[in-house]
Amino acid sequence: MKKRLTRNLGLKILSLLMAFLVWVVILNVDDPVTTDSFYDIPVTKINENALAQKDKVYDVISGDTVDVKVKGKRSIIESLKESDFQAVADLSELSIVNAVPIDVTIPKYGDSVEIIKENYTMQVSLENLETKQFRIDVVTTGDVSEGYYIKEKTASPNIIQVSGAESVINKIKDVVVEVNVGSARESFKKTGVVPKVYDKNGTLMDSGKMKLSYEAVDVSVDLLKTKTVNLFIDLKGTPYPGYKYGKPDFEPRQVVIAGEQSELDKVQYIMGEYNIDNQRTDIEDEVNIADFIKNDVILIDENKTAVINVKVEKLKSIDISYNSNEIEFRNLPVGLAAVLNETNAIQVEVMGEEDILSNINKYNLKPYIDLADTEIGTKLFNLEFSPPDSGLTISNTSVRVTITEAAG
Repeated sequence: MKKRLTRNLGLKILSLLMAFLVWVVILNVDDPVTTDSFYDIPVTKINENALAQKDKVYDVISGDTVDVKVKGKRSIIESLKESDFQAVADLSELSIVNAVPIDVTIPKYGDSVEIIKENYTMQVSLENLETKQFRIDVVTTGDVSEGYYIKEKTASPNIIQVSGAESVINKIKDVVVEVNVGSARESFKKTGVVPKVYDKNGTLMDSGKMKLSYEAVDVSVDLLKTKTVNLFIDLKGTPYPGYKYGKPDFEPRQVVIAGEQSELDKVQYIMGEYNIDNQRTDIEDEVNIADFIKNDVILIDENKTAVINVKVEKLKSIDISYNSNEIEFRNLPVGLAAVLNETNAIQVEVMGEEDILSNINKYNLKPYIDLADTEIGTKLFNLEFSPPDSGLTISNTSVRVTITEAAG
């Protein structure tokens, strides 16, 4: 038996070697070694806090993705997918020229696949880290139902911190949240609204280049009912002596207000006043309508002011002369005597409507001087009148009177 096993031993060994070589050849023919390239493999960045600790932020200039060439059995190479690759840039290894080596591996296949090495590098730019606070503005889209008005729209929280590269943060103008109010008929609250950042040109900025202290906020929208009411404006005061005014003309005649229904029910109209004291020229002015609102409602009309026009005209006038003996002394205290120290005629201007003036003369005006509580001496007294019609305006006239003790 032993002789049989050892007979032609060399030939048998040679046969085994030949069989192995044939097997290897067959394997290489069926599953040969090949190479292939895979493109745009995303690079994962780690240890970013190494830069944050130095108050620096980075921006990738190149190397955000890599193209990888591999070598291996065709069966393996053909089964490879992008997700099988792992490309990592460790930012803690940033060089003085702001370059980071990229380590590429294929964990699933280990040494079965050879990565044909190239110089995989990520190039970054560095900037100072900047943090600023911004108010969150609420922007509404759509229109509330007719007869309703947005009283207030608020974000909670309403202040947000934005951090990022100094050049990026300095471009920020507004941080807003958008909420749709289309057809709303009552106040409401919406949660989880994502803030948006806009630059000074009104362009939406890339949120990936900054960090917000809140990823989402809550938005409250308060609605009020509206009502249209009439506006009235009355004149108060007295124009300059000798002048009169006509009926005021103003616009608008109606305005829109908003408030709770219970408050709106209390407002049937809005009444305002305009002071014309001492005016002697035509009036064209604007008044703040909100100043006339007394109830707990607000003015939402597009007209915030009312334009008022008042015609102011000079009254007709006549001049009347009086001698000193035509002036009556009234209320002269007992034991005293009075003398009017005027040698010339006393001129009086009487102003009023023409139809009233036509009935006025020196006798029905009844000029007098009121000497009540007077004392001895020479003083100036205002000349007073008892006009038959209160529609008259009489010029102020002063006369000198000497008061003495009456003769025994």
